[in-house]
Amino acid sequence: MNVWRPLTDKRSGYLFSLSDSLRIVEAKNPGLLVPVADGAMIVVSDYSGQHKEATHEAYSFLITTDLMLAKWLPSLAAFRKEWLPDGRRISFKKLNEPVRWRALPAYLDIANNLHGNIITILVDRRVGSFIAGGPAAAIEVFPDCFSIDAKHGTVEKMLRLAGFVALLLSGLRRENQESNWISDHDEALDSHEKRERFSRLATYLAFGLTGWRQAAGHSFGTTESHFAPSWSEDVAALPDIVAGAYCQMSEALPSFFGKETWQATVSSGGVGNRRARIIGEWLARREGALRAVLLRLELDGSGAVRTSAQGFVGKKASSLGEAQRGPGGA
Repeated sequence: MNVWRPLTDKRSGYLFSLSDSLRIVEAKNPGLLVPVADGAMIVVSDYSGQHKEATHEAYSFLITTDLMLAKWLPSLAAFRKEWLPDGRRISFKKLNEPVRWRALPAYLDIANNLHGNIITILVDRRVGSFIAGGPAAAIEVFPDCFSIDAKHGTVEKMLRLAGFVALLLSGLRRENQESNWISDHDEALDSHEKRERFSRLATYLAFGLTGWRQAAGHSFGTTESHFAPSWSEDVAALPDIVAGAYCQMSEALPSFFGKETWQATVSSGGVGNRRARIIGEWLARREGALRAVLLRLELDGSGAVRTSAQGFVGKKASSLGEAQRGPGGA
């Protein structure tokens, strides 16, 4: 039985294309995702590739439940006591630091035992706006979600992030299932006003994708919030290192082969960054309860935007779902 519930409205643009790609690759690879319907849904996210030199942006989301997380947190506490008792956090950017680097294998080992899915969306920086007319149009269409003088780069990031969260909720959550989302604290969410506006935007997009009229509550906060759980930064380290690794591996991984499904051998030798190489090899092994899927928005040789869904199926192999042109609208 498939876990992912695909979108049906093609007017949802890139989001429909990404959803459809995931539908196809899951149908070809049963067990690609694990159900997260028992208990309240927990979504924890982090991002990478925001600097000017990056060729791709990565938006990574860990989706689990409160029940599964509660079973896993004792392992996290034991890891912290043994490997990082001084309060340091695992972070992709800081893995060159010896203490964190030595702790990484143990962190990845315990992460295998967390029941959930890591879904990462890798976006080519050349991909245009997610809404027809660009950020200016978004400000006009959603006047209560953006200030009139909002920076267009911030508007676009908020639009993408809200769209991705809405996509994941529509594909994995039940209508009567409560959910809680904890995001990394960055410039798109760095003030109370921005977070309030963003919450409205995410609500609008989620309703647009699902049509839910009696949806259970969905709460939102950041890792720096006073109300954030004590475990939030340690759990957010998982999407953080995955997002960072995928950005570094973007040129080594396949993107579009012009066919609906395929398998391709991917060697870790093509990844120059040792942090990304270790994390990529861990993703390829697919051990334990945790699942990882990569969604891509990439330009092909003619400049058309293509979507794909990929999941590692062996130590050196990855599978791809349908790659297609995504319409330019949110």
